[in-house]
Amino acid sequence: MKDGFRHEHKYLISTQCAVLLKHRLQGVMRRDPYAGPTGQYTIRSLYFDDEKFTAYGEKLDGLRDRIKYRIRFYNYNLDQIRLEKKEKHEELTRKTGERISREEALYLQKGIREGGLTGKGPLMRELEAGIRCGLRPAILVDYDRTPFVCSAGQTRITVDEHIRTRPYSPDLLASPGAMVPVLEDGMAVLEVKYNDFLPGHLSEVLEGIPKVPLAISKYVLCVNTI
Repeated sequence: MKDGFRHEHKYLISTQCAVLLKHRLQGVMRRDPYAGPTGQYTIRSLYFDDEKFTAYGEKLDGLRDRIKYRIRFYNYNLDQIRLEKKEKHEELTRKTGERISREEALYLQKGIREGGLTGKGPLMRELEAGIRCGLRPAILVDYDRTPFVCSAGQTRITVDEHIRTRPYSPDLLASPGAMVPVLEDGMAVLEVKYNDFLPGHLSEVLEGIPKVPLAISKYVLCVNTI
């Protein structure tokens, strides 16, 4: 397998099935320790694209090699922000990232038209170059995630609910109440990620859950909604 790339599968499931699945998974997987006592956290992502929404179009066209950039933080806490690059190569995906400061996040979202920063990481310099070639903040995406992990196959299974969006806003902490729901009522997104293999006992758990393969990403769902 190409270095750092993983299998990733996405499905639409009902919220009733999500409740059942979470109950079953907690018996065979560990809760993600970052999820805290509730077992859930809220993710906010700011995606970058160009004026023609090229990344969006590449996904719709089924391009086998694609890249997306996003700024991401959790539970609306700007003290821990990550810059991430999501790569797609044929049927595999890879995510790389680095911590950035609030100052660096604001620098990127303002289009880096003025001044500059020292000590930038390699991924930030890469996105900075992309911004100079036309990338810009495009859309905000929020959702509530319940994550489970398993060391076998480095497996990660997540249930994402209440996916919501809004066009790009200069305020990274824009009110969640101003967001627009993306999915129909009663629906959630299941994501399954693993390295070389999906453990058999987890495959059996998933086979017992009615689900529909989801060919498009949350980013595309959100752009379609707006």
